[in-house]
Amino acid sequence: MPFFDDQDKPWQPLPVIPEGISPSLASWLLDTGSLTERLKKTYQNDVKVNVIKHAWAVPTHSEKLFLGLADGTRTSIREIFLVCAGQIKIFARSVFPESSLRGEQASLLELGNKPLGEFLFAHPAVKRGTIEMAGIPAKQFNQHLPFQYTDERAWGRRSLFYIYNQPISVCEVFLPERKQA
Repeated sequence: MPFFDDQDKPWQPLPVIPEGISPSLASWLLDTGSLTERLKKTYQNDVKVNVIKHAWAVPTHSEKLFLGLADGTRTSIREIFLVCAGQIKIFARSVFPESSLRGEQASLLELGNKPLGEFLFAHPAVKRGTIEMAGIPAKQFNQHLPFQYTDERAWGRRSLFYIYNQPISVCEVFLPERKQA
């Protein structure tokens, strides 16, 4: 199984929130503001970006459909963990079609450990489009975690952002609470 597998997941448009999701988690999933800013406020600026990888790669079939991409479209994919107060809280995966990386947007290839949200929410040409959510097996992240999930479900949302009408997909998965080593 690939590290990030969103195939066959029932991505649903927000604001549909499935039963069993806590009001606290629902408030994070429904928030259309900057996740980075909200995390910084919640964790007194103790938020770090741990880059898992950032490289040219093939998006999942679901991501291609979400972005409206033709097969063979070149994309850069960035996968990170957001670490808040020393705890891994969120996995994020961003898909940047090559057409979205022209001009000043080419700097998105060099984000390093800077939050993508700081760029997106500060850029005057960025518009947020569709937001969807799905439940995802948390154990698919185990290979990059200092602990192991078993049958826990993580809840994620994915958003389309447009920079000068060019799409970027940002998926944020809120990992279940675990005691971490």
